[in-house]
Amino acid sequence: MRNITRFPLLSLLAAFTLLLAAGTSAQEADSAEAGSISAGDIDRFAEAYLAVQMINQEYSTMLQQVEDPERATELQQEAQTKMQQAVTESGLSISDYQSIAQQANQDDAVRENIQNAVSAMVEAHHAQ
Repeated sequence: MRNITRFPLLSLLAAFTLLLAAGTSAQEADSAEAGSISAGDIDRFAEAYLAVQMINQEYSTMLQQVEDPERATELQQEAQTKMQQAVTESGLSISDYQSIAQQANQDDAVRENIQNAVSAMVEAHHAQ
């Protein structure tokens, strides 16, 4: 259990990756049928992605300072819940987020659209 506190970023990313991977095989058929993704969904995905990254950074820092394995587990669960909330607050369901992530892994154009949306959001945030 000590490895959880030694490698908090890896365990936190693994937890969220499991969230994304849950049901992915079932989503593959839906993804193939979904075709292209709307610009709005790309923007919502990018918004959720950025929020998840912020949560990941915040909790990784906290987890690096935790000695108690039980507290580390609590923080990981809390982070995963917040990540799920960030996805749904962006206007996407977890299922939609998974589907878009799957398509981004398989389609260069989708991945590029997401990267462009993320870059635009980051630039807009820095311009404020």
